[in-house]
Amino acid sequence: MRTRRSDGFRSDLVSSIELHPYSSESWWTATGARKKERRLRKAGLPNFRNWRFVTLTMADRETCAPESYVRGKDRIRRFLACFRTALGRRFLWCWKLEFHHDDDGYPHWHLLIEYRKKIPEEVLIALERWWGLGRINVRRVKAQDIGYLFKYVTKAIEEVPQWVGAHKGRIRVFQTSRGFYTEQRPRMAKREKAKATAEKIDLFTRMEADKRKARMVMTDLLGNSRHRVAKLKTTFNALLLERANESIKRRVQLAPPGVVNISQLEASMLTHE
Repeated sequence: MRTRRSDGFRSDLVSSIELHPYSSESWWTATGARKKERRLRKAGLPNFRNWRFVTLTMADRETCAPESYVRGKDRIRRFLACFRTALGRRFLWCWKLEFHHDDDGYPHWHLLIEYRKKIPEEVLIALERWWGLGRINVRRVKAQDIGYLFKYVTKAIEEVPQWVGAHKGRIRVFQTSRGFYTEQRPRMAKREKAKATAEKIDLFTRMEADKRKARMVMTDLLGNSRHRVAKLKTTFNALLLERANESIKRRVQLAPPGVVNISQLEASMLTHE
């Protein structure tokens, strides 16, 4: 997180330092998915009412889940091209990847298409041929907002399929057509993305690393504050548990629930520069 240099904060007058839970912007956790959703909504989402909501599944269970993901991801482009040709015009679209709740974690995709008329019968018949990898379900979106699409992919790290967690690099979960956003294109976390891509870090490793991070809030005597992400030498939960036990032992609440108060000396001892 970048710190503003014109915020009036006085580092020589720090009065308090708090550590708060950290969650990266990610589809894999509830907090991270809410951050994703906020960013996308800020960029401006279109009105989804009467769009077509298409679910694309993978029927072949002889092919391993990772290979099914690669085949499906590549086939979506062809599917959209066929759809565009059949309808005779360009349209806005977005898709989101999800996984079946089974041991293998086979992928499926939810696709939103900006087409508000009834799809011609001959096009409906051709859909499964264009997809060619499994069943297809098409229905009309009745609501203006479709919050279901922005739910996190899994409810907990235990539900992340093993092949997904061990995959080196990033797995694309959400993609849109050009011009999809009504306000602006959402900004990407460029430095984090570039680092993960260069080092080919798997998801489980990234999630474990996030456990050793905290959102540090420093406040000076003038009431100005500064926020940054701090890398801890232990996990945030371990530090929180330690302070909770200390609070019980001393019979006094040392900080608000879920927050750890530390001194400047402790900050230098508990965090990496």
